[in-house]
Amino acid sequence: MSILYKIINVVFALLFFTSAALQYNDPDPIHWIFIYGLAAVLCSLAVAGKFFPPLVYISLGAVLLQLLILSDGALHWYQEGTENMLSTPMSKDKPYIEEIREFFGALIVLGSDLFLLYYKNIWEKRKKS
Repeated sequence: MSILYKIINVVFALLFFTSAALQYNDPDPIHWIFIYGLAAVLCSLAVAGKFFPPLVYISLGAVLLQLLILSDGALHWYQEGTENMLSTPMSKDKPYIEEIREFFGALIVLGSDLFLLYYKNIWEKRKKS
C-alpha cells in the first residue's frame, strides 16, 4: 500500500470524523452522522490495510440516495446564479443554500468511496501479476 494512499485516507478520515461530529445541531443529523461516520470508518480501515466492499456499497447507496434527494436544490442553486455557498447566509428565502452545501458534502463522500474502490481494484490487479 503506497504512502500517498495512506495520507489521502488519513486526511479524508479526519475530514469525515470532523464533519460527522459537527452534524449534532443539524435539523437532520442522524443520516448525515451515518454518512460521514461510515466514510470516516472506511478511510480509517483503508489506512490499516483493510477493505470491506459491502460497507463501501452501503455508503455508495446512501450517498447516491442523498444526491438524488438534494439534486433539486442543487439545480435551483445553479439556476439562481451560483451564489457563494459558503458565505451566503441560510434563510427561508434561500433553502437551496443548505441543500447545495449538503450536496457537495455528499459528492466528497462519493469521491472517497470511488477512490477506495478504484484503489482496491488496482491493488488486486498488482497482487495477481
